[in-house]
Amino acid sequence: MNKRFYTCTFFITLLCSLFLIHTAYSVPKNGTVRVSGDNTWVVFVNGEKVAESNNWQQVTVSDFTLDDGFAVVAVYVHDNEPGAAGKGGFLADIILDDKPKYIGTGEEGWRCDTGKLLAQRNDGWEKVDFDDSKWEDELEIYEKFGAGIWGFGAAAMREFLKDPDCEANWVWCGPNDVEDDIYFRYTIGTLPVEPNGKIATTWGNLKTAN
Repeated sequence: MNKRFYTCTFFITLLCSLFLIHTAYSVPKNGTVRVSGDNTWVVFVNGEKVAESNNWQQVTVSDFTLDDGFAVVAVYVHDNEPGAAGKGGFLADIILDDKPKYIGTGEEGWRCDTGKLLAQRNDGWEKVDFDDSKWEDELEIYEKFGAGIWGFGAAAMREFLKDPDCEANWVWCGPNDVEDDIYFRYTIGTLPVEPNGKIATTWGNLKTAN
């Protein structure tokens, strides 16, 4: 074998390696969050309110951009029927333009907290630098979209969802006939450094797409 063959082989290997490195470190630039809550909800992205509604069959759809692959989605949900009189529910998904492409409620990474009415809460729970490490990381998972007690509203919801169809589960923070004011957060990507100097949440808590 001559030098030309070895040179070509070297450059092909180098190009393949650069491609794999680029693919491994590529991050999403744009996202869409689609939300429904029984009965009312408010959606924040990076601390800014982007949507709210009081009709669970009318899904809110909000586009957002990510900063170096990073964003925090925060949602407040209120169940209008107090305590055992009502069944609260939260359904959401996040669609990214890069892997992992789809993140639905019922998957790992979502965190939740119970609390006061939104107007009475002022701890910055929706902010990027809020520490949610003490929040619950195992949500109560109920029916998948299109099934269960909310199933009769699926046709109307699909008019707002468009494409792709929702694959998420209805969830709550604990039993959905107990607490009525629930707060949810999902962190995409990594903050370089948290305010106290510790490394922040990493991409490891995202579900890897096939």
